[in-house]
Amino acid sequence: MVIASALMGLAAFLISIALIRRYSNTPEITSILMSLNIGIYFLTSPTLLFADSPILFKYGSSGSYLISGRYETLITSMFLHANLMHLFLNMYALYILGKVAEISLGRTKFISLYFLSGLVGNLLSCIIDSSSVSVGASGAIMGLLGYIVAMEYRVTGRFNPSTVLLAIFVIFGGFSANVDVLAHLGGFLVGLGSGLFRAPSW
Repeated sequence: MVIASALMGLAAFLISIALIRRYSNTPEITSILMSLNIGIYFLTSPTLLFADSPILFKYGSSGSYLISGRYETLITSMFLHANLMHLFLNMYALYILGKVAEISLGRTKFISLYFLSGLVGNLLSCIIDSSSVSVGASGAIMGLLGYIVAMEYRVTGRFNPSTVLLAIFVIFGGFSANVDVLAHLGGFLVGLGSGLFRAPSW
């Protein structure tokens, strides 16, 4: 079973990166991040519809894990998704926002913003809500949204009310249940700050 899951995850990664790069004209790092998330989901989801709960609880982020020194979960949780819909929504958002942010920032700064947003979002969630276990790439993706909102402000000189309302809607998870609002908020603020205070060379 473990070998079959590993092979399925590897196949999903290779197929998805080939298809994304071939047909969607998606930048390199965004393509790799999407493919990693897809591959890891298939690796951790024996039923395909839902991820394996013990894996989610073991590698998700939680304040109690940080207290015990399991800092790696701040990263591992960013590549885990609870179910197929969770994965689809996050990958669709990464596809839309990643293309814009990566072209604007370049590969190195894009991936730095992505991981910093995810880390800060997870850390904020762990500190304030230490009892929950969280998974998902949404904190990192919200950093991309925050950056794009900030860059729109720098170009137009004002915050577009429609964009702000959309950001608030997404931060609070829309109509979805079990959303880690703190991770969303932390990631968004990192991206917003990065965009607002971006140096000319960025």
